Amino acid sequence: MHLFEQYRVRDYDAAARLIPVIDYGPCFAGEPGVLDRVAAQVAHACENVGFFYASNHGVPDDVVDRAFAASRRFHALPLDAKLALKLNENNIGYLPINASVQGASGVHKATRPNQNESFFVSHDRGPEHPDVIAGKPLRGRNQWPAGLPELRADMMAYFAALGAMCERMLPSFAVALDLDPDFFAPFFANEPHANLRFLHYPPQDTRADNLFGQAPHTDNSFMTALARTDVPGLAVRLSSGEWFAPPIIPGTFLINLGNIMRRWSNDRFLSTPHGVLNESGADRYSIAYFHSPNPDAVIECVPTCVSAENPPHYPPAVYRDLVLEFYRANYFHQKGHRSEAAAQAAE
Repeated sequence: MHLFEQYRVRDYDAAARLIPVIDYGPCFAGEPGVLDRVAAQVAHACENVGFFYASNHGVPDDVVDRAFAASRRFHALPLDAKLALKLNENNIGYLPINASVQGASGVHKATRPNQNESFFVSHDRGPEHPDVIAGKPLRGRNQWPAGLPELRADMMAYFAALGAMCERMLPSFAVALDLDPDFFAPFFANEPHANLRFLHYPPQDTRADNLFGQAPHTDNSFMTALARTDVPGLAVRLSSGEWFAPPIIPGTFLINLGNIMRRWSNDRFLSTPHGVLNESGADRYSIAYFHSPNPDAVIECVPTCVSAENPPHYPPAVYRDLVLEFYRANYFHQKGHRSEAAAQAAE
């Protein structure tokens, strides 16, 4: 019996109520008193399930539709054209099927590679960008298929729209942790680390043991914003240990927290395991936007989440080292690379 089937949630309606829909419209409009109310909803969701839906988020439907169309167009390219853009040391480019084991985070022991192909993009830096010239890790250039400028334009329009949305959501997370609304802003200055992942899950053999579209894992982001089409497949592990398939709610993004937010909050906020099993018999597409701090940011438990009775669970760490460690654990092309901190320690 497959993992998701073995622990499938029994009371679907009760589970659905655990993932609230949070209306960001009045908050983004700056209505008085709304931020505190939204932050209370965010705190409840983040402390109890680690997921929520964001509605009235300000991202136009046509931007989302064009992004999905661009994803389908990219994944329909011949394999050799996609492999010419193969994922590089900055985790930008094309990741073929069987090239990742994203279950290496202690959530589930993955014995088979993930059954999805992905195209990753980040900030669209030019060759003259100082970080590109300096060869700084995690600050490389996007890779694009030749002759498809509209694909690039539609993907980057979506990247910009999701980045703006997530930036506008930061105050609600800060207030949810009893911090000043602008607390997180400096950590996300000067091009925060952001990745957009265009995912394609072909139909898979669901009879195979331990074979997933995406093995159970936690994200290593601050937050993730997920857009899905009507083909199901996502499963979220509830605190009960049961697996739940969140319904698709039109006009919303499904938001979840990653390991960086869990670390920042000293485990007050959850980074919830989730995975994908495409048992639909159809091709499945989703778009995940990962929003995280600048690679130079130092992540340490915030003062409102530590005390004499609850000391920090994590030492301060540079975000770049944390994300590079995550990449090495989950992507075959990254194995064998060492973080800057590890390299310095070995000298």
